Amino acid sequence: MKKLQLLNWMLIAFLALQFTSCTNEPLEGEFPQQDTSGEIVPGSFTALVNDVAFTAAFTTASVNVDGDFTITGVSSNNTAILLTASPLANGSYDLTLNPTNNDNGASYFDVQSETFPFLTLGDIGGGGTLTITNYNETDLIISGTFNFIAARAALDADGEPITDANGDVIIQNASITQGVFTDIQMTFDENPGGGDPGGGGGSEDPVDVDQFFALVNGQEHEDQVLTTTLNTVGNDMVFKVEAQTATGSMMRIDIPFDMGIGTFDMEDGISDGTKLIGIYNPNIGGENLSSNPGSITFTEFDTQNGVIAASFSFTARDPLGEDPSVYQVTQGSFIVYFEGTEPPALMPFKAVIDGADFEPSGVNDTLEITDQEVNGMNVTFITATLENGRTMKIGFPSDTITPGVYPMSTDLENGDQTIGLYTREGSSIEFVSNPGVLTIESYDQETGDISATFLFTAVNPDGVDPTVIQITEGVFNLNLL
Repeated sequence: MKKLQLLNWMLIAFLALQFTSCTNEPLEGEFPQQDTSGEIVPGSFTALVNDVAFTAAFTTASVNVDGDFTITGVSSNNTAILLTASPLANGSYDLTLNPTNNDNGASYFDVQSETFPFLTLGDIGGGGTLTITNYNETDLIISGTFNFIAARAALDADGEPITDANGDVIIQNASITQGVFTDIQMTFDENPGGGDPGGGGGSEDPVDVDQFFALVNGQEHEDQVLTTTLNTVGNDMVFKVEAQTATGSMMRIDIPFDMGIGTFDMEDGISDGTKLIGIYNPNIGGENLSSNPGSITFTEFDTQNGVIAASFSFTARDPLGEDPSVYQVTQGSFIVYFEGTEPPALMPFKAVIDGADFEPSGVNDTLEITDQEVNGMNVTFITATLENGRTMKIGFPSDTITPGVYPMSTDLENGDQTIGLYTREGSSIEFVSNPGVLTIESYDQETGDISATFLFTAVNPDGVDPTVIQITEGVFNLNLL
């Protein structure tokens, strides 16, 4: 199936380099103003978007051996119009996207925004016409006209649909009229369907093309638009691979940046935006349904070179239990390409104490690693001390501990416990964990590299000071050797 491939991460990243960034303005005529297009000249691409002039500063067009045609005009304010048609010839094309028309369509979007594009989806009022007025097959030059209405669901800041008082999803529209492109030079792709070469003969390198497949209750989820984005949620980075069909059904896989090759269980139910989870919305007016249960196997996971490949399956249910609908997602697989990203620097030591950050990052702050023998066992202490004297210690048996979850104790009598300790500014009273949890994310005893998270309630074991201190969001990434 021919997809709007120019909407993937690679094109968005490429186009973003061409122009300076701008603020994504609201709909209804408040898009960035364009200069009046004036007289049509060869190589031009103009239109009215909600009655505001749109003039492309950058235009690309291509046709492949199967006749699949794509043209994109991008304004100096980073808004773009994309049109597809197949097979290419002089004449008119219906741009209404629906299950029986996947080859001809149009969209309007901001190339630097993660907001979902406006599409000519027939089910929500989209549609239009593209007319090829002059196609020069010899010189690969093309001219034409277009008009279309593109629509999308209004989304809130969390990416959830906004509904009206009746519970219906609010639909936003973009009206594109008086569209004209004149004498645009095209490139020719010898690969059918825009895929990889099938046996050589071409001088250019193969183009990496995103692919996505899944069955929902035995029926194919035929993606019309496939996007990959990298979002930051708090201190976490998360990939979102999202596939939307021509009818608006959506499937999304949220993938933490620090995953890797292997098989993993998906989060059951509700995610805080940082968890590995599968999401499905059939676009019938309900909420997003999430994996419960689900699993995914990553066969490629290279964030530096920009490629992730995986197979997955999950059962999609309403995490709040209000919608009884259940969908079985099976035979899922994808491979996506994106701009390579260096992994974020790991935080050596940080925590939050009663809502305030605790981080030894000042010039007079210290972070020490010491060992102590307890009952014949080696216990390692990580001690963070701030300039004002506040001190936090995390202790654990470093010779025997492995990745996993460990409840914290109030003492180290046996030598095989874990413990959290905290001393306030200007005090000598040591508060101990009661209760607490230490989670070892990874630990290589040969290299000494260790990553962990922790949280605990700190109390005075003698009862002299009744204060209760909450330590949360604790993390350390260190080398113990």
